[in-house]
Amino acid sequence: MKKPNLIQILTLILLIFTSCTDDDPSPIPVGAYENGYFVTNEGPFQTGSGSLTFVHNEGAVSQNVYKSVNGEDLGNIVNSMYFAGDRAYIVVNNSHKIVVANRFTMEKIGVIQGDAIKNPRYFVAIDNLGYISNWGDPFDPSDDFVAVVDLQTNEVMDKVAVGEGPEKMIADDTDLYVCLQGGYGSNNQVVVIDSKQNSIRASIEVGEVPNSIIADNTGDLWVLCGGSPAWTGNETGGSLYQIDASDFGTTRIDFSLSDHPSLLKHDQGKLYYNLNGKVYQMGVDASEPPLDALPGLDGFYYTMEVKNGELFGADAGDFASEGTLKVFNINSGALLETIATGIVPGNIVFP
Repeated sequence: MKKPNLIQILTLILLIFTSCTDDDPSPIPVGAYENGYFVTNEGPFQTGSGSLTFVHNEGAVSQNVYKSVNGEDLGNIVNSMYFAGDRAYIVVNNSHKIVVANRFTMEKIGVIQGDAIKNPRYFVAIDNLGYISNWGDPFDPSDDFVAVVDLQTNEVMDKVAVGEGPEKMIADDTDLYVCLQGGYGSNNQVVVIDSKQNSIRASIEVGEVPNSIIADNTGDLWVLCGGSPAWTGNETGGSLYQIDASDFGTTRIDFSLSDHPSLLKHDQGKLYYNLNGKVYQMGVDASEPPLDALPGLDGFYYTMEVKNGELFGADAGDFASEGTLKVFNINSGALLETIATGIVPGNIVFP
């Protein structure tokens, strides 16, 4: 019998390797929470702990995932979560901390806390720096700030003093835009922080109580302002501001005096917001609010997201028991699924 030569042996090995690769083309999973999205649940107000719900792309739902992985509670109140690289930054408001975890496994990496973190609200990253909006003492309108964190060490390296009520933020390559919503009073500013200098570059006046900020696909910013509610004794209507990021110039669209919109989102060139239990859609070139709401999407949502033609609306219910998340097709208004969440679902976080 002839012995196989070297070329025949190498050819056989190559065929075996190619066959194995073709039979199993799937990448190795990074972790159990890689393919899906999270819902942050605030938890009972001032008692107990908030939690995380994970919804897998294939439909499976996991509750209280952080505690199931780490054997400890997150704390009170889980206000928001932000992804940067392979890390998740979970902002826990009343516990005055940000829990850092692996975003794919939810294994705890560390905690950002101390005197430089007080009543934190939201987190945004630019390169190797993290920015955290902090209310400070909610009864003191003069001590609010944005903490600057070195993401390599999780240490606070700087603080930028801002006006009352820093809330939601958005960043581009060089600048951070911070909505000053106000605390027990109201505010009407968006401050621009230069991430190279960690100093305020500009202050942009908008309507009362700016509650949402997003960027469209041209790079322009949109700020939705709820206006001061009637119970303040000085009611003002909502407004929508378009901000040109190149020169900070603004264009304003007003709502009626009794309209207080919230939850501004952007998807596929359209803007969406919630008003009086209905969802509205408008184009980025509109000059006034739409008259008619989208059919089939009604709900007094505590939080809302729009992604790839689907609307995700969360209902906190009685604020003491499990909430629900409903997913709709925006074009048809059809309800696609209803998902149980933890107590007070406050944010829907996609990768």
